[in-house]
Amino acid sequence: MAKPTTVESEVARFRRDIDQVLRERIRETIQVVLEEELSDALGCHRHDRTSTRAGYRNGSIERRITTETGNQRLRIPRGRLDRNDGTTEEFRSEILPRYARRTRRVDDAILGVYLAGGNTRRIRKAMAPLLGEENLSKSAISRVVSRLKALFTEWNSRALSNESYAVVMLDGFHLKVRLARRVVSVPVLAALGIAEDGAKRVIALQLVTSETGASWSGFVEGMLDRGLNPPRLGSVPKSVEKRSLHLLLV
Repeated sequence: MAKPTTVESEVARFRRDIDQVLRERIRETIQVVLEEELSDALGCHRHDRTSTRAGYRNGSIERRITTETGNQRLRIPRGRLDRNDGTTEEFRSEILPRYARRTRRVDDAILGVYLAGGNTRRIRKAMAPLLGEENLSKSAISRVVSRLKALFTEWNSRALSNESYAVVMLDGFHLKVRLARRVVSVPVLAALGIAEDGAKRVIALQLVTSETGASWSGFVEGMLDRGLNPPRLGSVPKSVEKRSLHLLLV
């Protein structure tokens, strides 16, 4: 007879599921930055037609990078850059080696970007360990920041009416993120949905100042306003305001 699942093991499993989603966000972010770095070097974006083009794209290669959040498979864009003598040379990323040597700082910065929001100047400071000063132009950095904000905003405001979960788990946890050259611990509220077939998906994440009853109620109400269908079962730890569970199941 199998041993019953303990609350501790459920919480640990919840955290692992959340970590997996955050790792995917980190991978997407690095991918965006690498694409922008090549565009900056070529002087144009993909499919652009311009007389100032300084070379051409040449496909991509897959590379496995070991980071603080585990192995990441990245698609590294390739290109050929024009030389003054009429020949070309292979484009080599300056950012990827920086990332490989400074994984913890980069991961902290990316999590800060995704969870903390804020204006472009603040996010640019948070991304400094990855973007640097010499590898991308100011306009390229602004495009990267805008792209990251758009990705998170799109995900965090999507309609939930088409998503159906038999179980919704709520939990709060703290993440250490780098903001304005300081590493701070921030509370994050999370909702994890489990579908009928057992598939898991993070429904929402929200950074808050503290895990109060009002914060949890607002978090749940926000998901319901976006059309989340009430599940058959809700699971919350002791720290979560029980009213939030009631709102979710009604």
